[in-house]
Amino acid sequence: MSVVKLLSRITTADTISELKDPETHSALHDFTYGITSDPLTQFACVFAALIHDVDHTGVPNATLVKEHSALAKVYKNQSVAEQNSVDLAWELFMDSEFAELRSCICKTSDELNRFRELVVNSVMATDIVDKELKALRNGRWDKAFSEQATKDSDEDAVNRKATIVIEHLIQASDVAHTMQHW
Repeated sequence: MSVVKLLSRITTADTISELKDPETHSALHDFTYGITSDPLTQFACVFAALIHDVDHTGVPNATLVKEHSALAKVYKNQSVAEQNSVDLAWELFMDSEFAELRSCICKTSDELNRFRELVVNSVMATDIVDKELKALRNGRWDKAFSEQATKDSDEDAVNRKATIVIEHLIQASDVAHTMQHW
């Protein structure tokens, strides 16, 4: 799965011995904006990659909107396929049948909320055609890597950059199948 490969490119030191060195571990944490030391974030990326096309009909969002599909109405013509995928997958994930799985992934309700936020943001990042979402992503990029970024709190700046990395990772993963050798 391409998201796992891409994640491994940013979250793994060159050697196991480097991971045992506290300075290398700390540098890797900083270099990846905390993604290396957050298994919940890493799993959220993988989970998002698995669910991002749940129930996708193969029809672009623009066509769903143009044809006034029932889904387009439900999601107010915004990222129709992506929102539907999240809703269906999350409903299944929250089913009582998967309570034990959820408790293994998220120990607290705060972790569950953070996990959902990561999953939703990741899946929504796969809508690369929506101009409003693109403008928001571009604005986040500009804010993260501009001179203003130094005025933000360290945590806000790191979280913003981690969000950008995750968005790009899931987008690259989403289109990676087109580059496979068959």
